[in-house]
Amino acid sequence: MVCVRRQIQFILPALLVIGMCGFARAQDSDSGMQSTSPATALTEVRDKHRALLVVFRSRVLDVSDGERAIIEDVLKADPHPKGRNRWVYSQIAGKLNKYIRQYRSLTAAEGLADAEYVIYFNVVEYRKILDGVYPYGELFVILKGTPEQLKPPRVVWRANKMRFAEDAIGDLIKKLKAVRGEG
Repeated sequence: MVCVRRQIQFILPALLVIGMCGFARAQDSDSGMQSTSPATALTEVRDKHRALLVVFRSRVLDVSDGERAIIEDVLKADPHPKGRNRWVYSQIAGKLNKYIRQYRSLTAAEGLADAEYVIYFNVVEYRKILDGVYPYGELFVILKGTPEQLKPPRVVWRANKMRFAEDAIGDLIKKLKAVRGEG
């Protein structure tokens, strides 16, 4: 009897903690996409029109301050992709160009100096499905900093989960349309 009571005293709190973790994860995964914090959101780019698309495979694996490492990597990156990333870039750019032609609320920036924000797709891997190869990774929206207002660059939106490139940019375009009141 004493042994059963001790097991219950140990198992009950463990189950409670596991249940709460599962509940919190379910809430996070329901949204599909999320803002990085409550204070920042995609609404910060509502009135910004010049975006730079950057696609590359980040080699940063810094879990202590992931956003800072991502931002530093993107700010140093060449906006003109090479190799396989050029193909991914053209897929994402095609969808963005269609959005640009239809709504005219976004224009492509030539370089980082011209951009108000950066749309960054981090290629994690290429998955082969049936007869096709599909880029799979993470999508970020990074707002450029303003030195005169002492605001550093920051991630204002990121995909909550890794997706195929065309699906990820499609979701971002839907969010932009909603934020800007388009279509």
